[in-house]
Amino acid sequence: MRSTVSSSVQSRAALVLAAVFCLAVMILVAVATRVPAATGPVIDIGAPVTTEQCSPCHAQIADSQTPGLRFRHAAHIVVACATCHVRMPHGPEGTERPLMQSCFGCHGQYHAEVAGTVARDGCDVCHTDPSALRPDGHTAQWELAPHAEEARREGTNTCVMCHAAPVDCDTCHRELVPEVARINPVYLPLLPAPEPRPELSIDLGAPVSAGQCLYCHRDIDRFVAEGRIIFVHQVHLERDYQCASCHPSTPHTPTGTRVNTMADCYRCHSLNHAGQGLVATEECIACHTPAFDLKPVAHTPAFEARDHGGAVAEDEAYCTLCHKSPFCVACHRAQRPLADGSPPRWIVPEDHTDAVWLSQHGPRFLDRAGTCWACHDSPSCERCHQTPMPHPGEWLRSHAAYEPPDGMESDCSVCHKDREWCQDCHHEQVQRLDLVEANCVPCHDEMSQKPATSIRHKAFAEHAVHFEVAESKGRPYRCYECHATWAIRPDNGHAAGGAQIGHDLRLCYDCHGALDIRSTLIAPYRGAELCARCHTKGPSARDGSAAPEDASPAGIGGPR
Repeated sequence: MRSTVSSSVQSRAALVLAAVFCLAVMILVAVATRVPAATGPVIDIGAPVTTEQCSPCHAQIADSQTPGLRFRHAAHIVVACATCHVRMPHGPEGTERPLMQSCFGCHGQYHAEVAGTVARDGCDVCHTDPSALRPDGHTAQWELAPHAEEARREGTNTCVMCHAAPVDCDTCHRELVPEVARINPVYLPLLPAPEPRPELSIDLGAPVSAGQCLYCHRDIDRFVAEGRIIFVHQVHLERDYQCASCHPSTPHTPTGTRVNTMADCYRCHSLNHAGQGLVATEECIACHTPAFDLKPVAHTPAFEARDHGGAVAEDEAYCTLCHKSPFCVACHRAQRPLADGSPPRWIVPEDHTDAVWLSQHGPRFLDRAGTCWACHDSPSCERCHQTPMPHPGEWLRSHAAYEPPDGMESDCSVCHKDREWCQDCHHEQVQRLDLVEANCVPCHDEMSQKPATSIRHKAFAEHAVHFEVAESKGRPYRCYECHATWAIRPDNGHAAGGAQIGHDLRLCYDCHGALDIRSTLIAPYRGAELCARCHTKGPSARDGSAAPEDASPAGIGGPR
């Protein structure tokens, strides 16, 4: 019998060890999944040119757009990029095109394995008008001494890319008999060896930094749309703005350069910060030149008078960049004729005429489901609300000290129907705190009810019954000990009440009725015994007296 018991204990201990190991693996995997992966393609400016270096921006490498030049990348697809592009073509001096020496590394070159030339060398292969190929510097005087000086200095190899020696040279040299070295009859292929690029890696998915831009854009303010925008990068850098504030990722994309919108600018311009005041002006002339027409072409008289409603509903924030409440009110309250000449008339949304509108408008305002701002300002709200509405900029810091007038204690609940809004700030601060009564009851007074098993709210009961666990465990529980195990976020529907569904008993049985690594009972009440702590029927109530027919907490089958 003792051997059987010992074997059983060992077996259970082994299962516990296996469970602990699996749990550790699950946690490690969960942590690993939170480690950010590479953010995007990385371009190394100093590395040899490859398709991987180009494809992030050039999804389709087009044919040459240079007038007079025929060139197709598709025809050269088997040639390594670095054969022609001996270094990254983009640099401070602009886009660098391969020199003709690179072309002549193949064109006109005889190769035994192909039993002929690698590629044709006729001028018309690449140039649409060979007669226009004569360089501007090759004047009548060039044919005399100037070309000889360059030939002595640079050599004659580049000359025979175009000139057929000795035929072209003998035209003059036979008669003049100059003292010149032997001229090679054919071009000797020599690839150019330019200065290498610096070692600079650009992560296209990472936030933009000045170091990524200044290599190519030495004068970063030269790339501003002239005639439309007054913008100086230097002014923003001097105020310690980070590049990533406006450029979260590189603006260069396969479809072109991504230009910031006015909405990006308005994150600072017109912003009244509670601690700093006005961050940046919203005056149009601060950013737009006087000659620039600020009115969009689509803003026709018909659009202004009737058709703009759809645009407002689609992107209300865009409209507010230019238009404030007084601008809208003048037309909506029949204070001026409409843009198309129509007579002025009051414009009231249809849903405002419903009897339930007053009791339902708060959540819609918070969800930005309408354009309340167009007609309503703070005084119009305060005719009903005693609380300052809309809330002033410093409200988040000061609202805790606000005491509503007598009879207006429910003023907040007109808009804030549940605690979800409060959770965004308040519950974030307690997610890592101990699960004890002092940390929960100040906001959830229902959790002070004794015994905790009598609390009718399922989620409150689940937490409150563990308030005193420190007496046996030695320390209280913390949120992540249960929630991280089963991938249940601590803030998932917490303040909104959560879904009132059945308990996840897997979570309960991790402790209740289970043994730890030393074969010690972690927590009492296993199986049905645990359920009976709260769920009772008939004469089997916890205190021995008759219990209601169904005393189950809300969401388990009974009323709340």
